[in-house]
Amino acid sequence: MIGPMQATFQTKIHDRSVYPALDALAALYGRLLRRLFVDLYVRKRPLVECKRESIARDGITARYFNALATELKAKVKAAEEAHRHHLAHLRGQIQSTERAIAKLHKQAKALASGKGRWAGLPPQERAARRRRVRFRLHQKKRRLAMLRARLEAAEARTGSPPICFGSRRLFHRQFHLEANGFASHDAWRKAWRDARSQSFFCLGSKDERSGNQTCSLLGDRLRLRVPNALAGRFGRHVWLHGVRFPYGQDVILAALASGQAISYRFVRKNGAWYVFATTERPAAPITTSRRAGALGADLNPDRLAVAEVDRFGNPVAARDIRLPLQGKRREQVKAILGDAVADLVAWAKGAGKPIVVEHLDFREKKARLREDDKRYARKLSAFAYGKFYALLMARAAREGVEVLRVNPAFTSVIGKVKFMARYGLSPHAAAAVAIARRGLGLGERLRSGTARPLPARNRGRHVWSDWRRIAPSVRGQRAHRLYERSSEDAPGRGEPRSTRAPAASRPHGPGCDGLAWGPGCDPPARIVGSTVRPAS
Repeated sequence: MIGPMQATFQTKIHDRSVYPALDALAALYGRLLRRLFVDLYVRKRPLVECKRESIARDGITARYFNALATELKAKVKAAEEAHRHHLAHLRGQIQSTERAIAKLHKQAKALASGKGRWAGLPPQERAARRRRVRFRLHQKKRRLAMLRARLEAAEARTGSPPICFGSRRLFHRQFHLEANGFASHDAWRKAWRDARSQSFFCLGSKDERSGNQTCSLLGDRLRLRVPNALAGRFGRHVWLHGVRFPYGQDVILAALASGQAISYRFVRKNGAWYVFATTERPAAPITTSRRAGALGADLNPDRLAVAEVDRFGNPVAARDIRLPLQGKRREQVKAILGDAVADLVAWAKGAGKPIVVEHLDFREKKARLREDDKRYARKLSAFAYGKFYALLMARAAREGVEVLRVNPAFTSVIGKVKFMARYGLSPHAAAAVAIARRGLGLGERLRSGTARPLPARNRGRHVWSDWRRIAPSVRGQRAHRLYERSSEDAPGRGEPRSTRAPAASRPHGPGCDGLAWGPGCDPPARIVGSTVRPAS
């Protein structure tokens, strides 16, 4: 059983008569938020003292102040996390630039001596290439010095967290007004003030009526409490009529009935106000079982390869889901990934098997994009593993599908060597088979224990050491030959024990290969699309 998850639903406020009140509330909230930031992180005042003073001075409730403190804490935490990521990104760029400089040094030395692959070049052409390499080397050294200076400045940062209310991008646009579409500095200042007061937050609590003291949903009306500082203009409460969430209305009503906390955030976008309601949604009970097998999902920049295996680890189906993400906007990427995730979860729910994905982190690789191949860099820039995993977890929790995360080490190599040619799979589908098997806890030995005992010096090594040894040699679709050569001297070494079904459950008879493929004694099968068909 998965624990409850936070769910957020939005709707547009169509009653424009309440927009002036929402604008005033957002302006007050933004002003108090910036003042609280100065008090806590610049003047270093205690939170309790700031709360007592703000309640008396600004005429707000304690719950209103708690919402300010909660949002400010989240902003500071996000800024500190972004700063840590920035430091790690700079260190990765420095390392990749140092490797590029070492490579260029080696290339320049080889050109100067005229040895190696440059021996056959004419002297004039070799001299021209050497000049180009020396120019590139000079530019790399300049970049390395710049990166080291940035890292030193970032590491020396002290004081308050680097938060810019209104965004740094909009702040820097005041220095290039015409290029950014502003007629004058006053026009920019208006946009700047609007950006600093475009939202406000109402924190919910379980021990309050309707789950929120400041904002309460009563039928199709939303009652918003007005602070004393604005009560003279708009009254004690502001009522928003005709509020209904197109998606999640049943979840909101269930939370109201059970006394759950509901937090509301009001956001102004393109001149219209929207309200976002956040509450806990209980997850559906798990309906999948690892005893039935698993679905392995291998996410790539252009496709999602999915392979289904049975409880013995034998592949029974495979499929590629195309993901045309490159060049798409953020909303389009989310929609494409959402459709792929819905397809994957529906497959897993219908098969009654959990989903296995890799635990990936591409921050280090993305820091080296400047030194990589341009085509590879474009693909990796479009890679959206974090968004895919968030959508998968949310969808799986709603549908009652278990999601497992495994170590991604050598899954592509194992898939190419052991499963690609044997079952007629693509490299990505073969990697998905390896991922699914790892989620079931099945081993992947390169050599079987039935052949000959290993030397004493090698018995303590991890099984991945063999895959690490052959990984540099694995290239393209011919990778399976490496495994065939390592298995030809002993029967049974081409297939680890974990892939074979128990003897009582294996099909027997003429033309049967002994694998638990399916009903009867069908000939060896191959995977085409999402179905298993007899091999021709």
